[in-house]
Amino acid sequence: METKINIKVIYESKGYLVISKPVGIAVHPGADRESFTVMDWLCEQYPEVLKQKWLSSDRIGIVHRLDKNTSGLMILAKTPQALDFFQDQFRNREVEKYYQTLVCGELKSKHGFVAVDIFRDPKDRKKQTAEAINFGLSETERKKSASEYWVERDFKYKNQILSLLKVRIFTGRKHQIRVHMKYEGYPVVGDPAYNTKPSKRLSKELGIGRQFLHAYKLKVLDFETKKPIEFTDDIPQDLLDVIEKIS
Repeated sequence: METKINIKVIYESKGYLVISKPVGIAVHPGADRESFTVMDWLCEQYPEVLKQKWLSSDRIGIVHRLDKNTSGLMILAKTPQALDFFQDQFRNREVEKYYQTLVCGELKSKHGFVAVDIFRDPKDRKKQTAEAINFGLSETERKKSASEYWVERDFKYKNQILSLLKVRIFTGRKHQIRVHMKYEGYPVVGDPAYNTKPSKRLSKELGIGRQFLHAYKLKVLDFETKKPIEFTDDIPQDLLDVIEKIS
């Protein structure tokens, strides 16, 4: 198992860490248990967490998740008490979560909302799909989801318009931003799952190896002070290279 992974610590206190998760690393062990994960890194760098009484040995310190090929801010708990404290905030939708993403197309509005049901794609169980909210449907299969977006900048690349967005998610559904933008008709650049033929071709031309999606800002209540605290993380170099290529 590879252990030499550089993870940047943005903030550290007695109870928790805020890290910048690199692209290409899973958050916790899944079906492929040979893969080195963020949880493995936490246990390796902070072995004292292994002495704590966690409810699940597969979720030690994991407050929330990011997709393997999404980079950005993550909160890691050092104690079960900190884990409960932060997970309650996520569960109650009290955390402000912001992402940057590059999508194919020129949006009709510079600011907007997406509110749809998200559910497992019946044609591909590894993917999600979305449709307009139907309040009569079962909550077990369909989950209401909401995002807000702002267009930060438009680019023209080979007669195509690309839009750099800031997105706030109000719910934390699986693949939410990627599904929402595909639903709106503006697939995320580099996304191998929720693409169109034009976006797939464009992503290949740009040589991007993952979805252009970065969790750049988090606002939460601090575990120690119980006061609001904000964290930010600069967009990584591989995504900056894409922006430079299309500028």
